[in-house]
Amino acid sequence: MQLLWSDEGKNSAAPVPSPEKWSHEAIVARSNIRPVRREKLNRAANSGQNPGLDFLQKCWSDDPALQIVIKKLLAKFPQWGIACVDGVLVDWER
Repeated sequence: MQLLWSDEGKNSAAPVPSPEKWSHEAIVARSNIRPVRREKLNRAANSGQNPGLDFLQKCWSDDPALQIVIKKLLAKFPQWGIACVDGVLVDWER
């Protein structure tokens, strides 16, 4: 989902579906890259090594099927300093 920010004095994120994200080509592309991403997430789960906020955010925003895996990783490794807040991944140490 794409996030839009309101300029009405407070920051509020409103999820807006992106039609391009659900095109046949986009779905096929996600299906093709999912095993590679899942393998990297599995390595992180086994090693405890943080795959990086940028990688996690890319997986999170591109592939809803990986969001559950990422949530479990964040719960397992709070020392990474990454949290899911209102459906968005954030580095709470920044």
